[in-house]
Amino acid sequence: MRIQSSLASQITGQLSFLGSISNRSIFGVIGIFIDDRLLGIVADDALYLHTGPSNRDDYLSRGCRQFKPYPNAYDLTTDHHQVPEEIVNDPEQLKVWGERALRAAIEAARIKQLAGIERSRHAKQAKRKTDK
Repeated sequence: MRIQSSLASQITGQLSFLGSISNRSIFGVIGIFIDDRLLGIVADDALYLHTGPSNRDDYLSRGCRQFKPYPNAYDLTTDHHQVPEEIVNDPEQLKVWGERALRAAIEAARIKQLAGIERSRHAKQAKRKTDK
């Protein structure tokens, strides 16, 4: 079943300059993807964008909620925070916040990749030690 949202369509149009953009269902809501990287989530007519160390304070200082895909789950959250309505309604500001969200998503992916490389390096070292 495909989920429809006028807000998701609006956001997709306004942020299409960031790259190859698409929408698809995720967590029972709509995910906004740039080059197959989850940038944002539209749930209950609210937009949540990816956050990280470089932009999280913009959201926290405004009291923005973190997205919880399953509200009854104790600690399951994502790295996405609700975008203030005044930002969603201002195309120029939304572009700025979208760019910053994409940078945060790229940085998060880089950190995860480096963590995987480090785990692999440690596994190889451990294997060499046991092979001796």
